[in-house]
Amino acid sequence: MIGIGLAVAAALLAVDGPMTAWAASCRNPVLDAVVRLINPIGSGVTLLIACMILFAGCRMLGWSWLRDAARIGALAFAGAGLVEFALKHLVGRPRPDVAGPSLAAMWPTFMRDIDSFPSGHAASVFAVATVFASFCPRLAGPLYTLAAAVSLGRVYLGRHYVSDIVAGAIIGTLVAVYLVRRDAQSRRMPPPVPAC
Repeated sequence: MIGIGLAVAAALLAVDGPMTAWAASCRNPVLDAVVRLINPIGSGVTLLIACMILFAGCRMLGWSWLRDAARIGALAFAGAGLVEFALKHLVGRPRPDVAGPSLAAMWPTFMRDIDSFPSGHAASVFAVATVFASFCPRLAGPLYTLAAAVSLGRVYLGRHYVSDIVAGAIIGTLVAVYLVRRDAQSRRMPPPVPAC
């Protein structure tokens, strides 16, 4: 497993440069508009606020499965964010849009934008998507498609490498799976029965 993991990591690092260049060559007004529309989904605390609002609304309406999904989604968002934030500042990888030698040379090291790995957008959207997909498997396709689109938009914008978003997606997914299972165990119940 370790060997497979290292091989995948090496392959991702090998495609980082070509994929970043290819994404820059694909720029066009339509894709710009789509990425501009979906990018805020993974920004800041957008998903956390959405989960909290959904939790409060479902609690009042008595929709227990959606309330539980929103609660665990908020926890997964926060947990994945903590892991991602710690790794981001331990690794200190420059973002693609500032990694070029001419721009990087203009700033002292401590002022560079060196928080590329892993992607916070990918960690947050995959964490929340995984939680909601575990409660409603019929939504898994659309949820993961949206999560992938938001994550790939970060490559398109030149803010992350492919390996950054893959690492963020893995972190978000693992944190979400852990929390869903932990919640089921704490209530001495099997994992959530699909509600839809």
